[in-house]
Amino acid sequence: MTTSSKIEYIGADVWSALRNDPATSGSVRRRVLPELAHDIFIGEHRPGHERFLWLDIKEPPVGLPPKRPSSRGLSVELDDSFAELTRIRLTASSARAEPLFTELAENVVSVLARDPGKGAAARVLGRVIAWQEFFALERNEFSADQAAGLFAELLILEQNIVPDHGALAGIDAWHGPDPALQDFQFGEVAIEVKSSRATGLGALRISSERQLDPDPAGQLYVAYVRLDQRATGAGTTLSEKIAELRELLADDYAAITLLEQRLLSYGWHEGVAQHRTEKYVVLSSEFFEVRDEFPRIVPSQLQAGVHDVHYTVDRAALDDFVVPWDDIRDRVSQDSG
Repeated sequence: MTTSSKIEYIGADVWSALRNDPATSGSVRRRVLPELAHDIFIGEHRPGHERFLWLDIKEPPVGLPPKRPSSRGLSVELDDSFAELTRIRLTASSARAEPLFTELAENVVSVLARDPGKGAAARVLGRVIAWQEFFALERNEFSADQAAGLFAELLILEQNIVPDHGALAGIDAWHGPDPALQDFQFGEVAIEVKSSRATGLGALRISSERQLDPDPAGQLYVAYVRLDQRATGAGTTLSEKIAELRELLADDYAAITLLEQRLLSYGWHEGVAQHRTEKYVVLSSEFFEVRDEFPRIVPSQLQAGVHDVHYTVDRAALDDFVVPWDDIRDRVSQDSG
């Protein structure tokens, strides 16, 4: 399987046929992927035109992750009362969900289409939960800063983490979507990724007093990626970088499934690609070891009542802390061994 060319499991013509159906009440639906043993239907409830996705997965409801409550804009119903059937019903329950529901349906169906065998119900519900978490969060427009930050994290994944630590282990170590953790966690070794689009050497923007404060028993490194951002011409868009990483993980279904869930947690969905069209040229990628002398602000330095600290560290002040990637790789290997 390759991911360089997108496979479409639910054609736009099917949604168009639904929209043009003359029924004014009840529900209209169409079956998709009839070659599968499972039953999959997309449809609309009338008169409101709320879109839905119905999945009857023909296997026992065993090993299912706990379902979250329905989120704002997305209604989720799970019926696991059958001995040999798991029934999942997804409905766009507000106008907020409607623009994304087509992508959600395609994304969830792709999980079943790529691997319809044993454990399919658990895999599908896992993806549904990722979408529930996406809908549950208040999200502003995916900003240019977010795009550059995500690009840098994916670059480190693609060039360093996955080649040296494997696809699934690499994606499992990526916690960039969680602001409470450093971007990569390998046992007691952590890596925080910073990007800069400034001219010259740039600076590291630190978002809290805890970001460069490693666990007392652990070791923290910083990956610093300098980017030249362009509106046109040479370079790679964030969407293209995601496609490259999907291609890299194409032979490891578990890894690519986890990647899709982490991208959702980050706030990325395919609709973002329409307005985040910046191109990036990577100027440099380097690593720093955070030691006692590293210029930073940590909680132990703050007086009572002071918190939520934001600051910058000039790259020019960090020459003494540069370390080769091989040293970090060896430290991770020792820690995991």
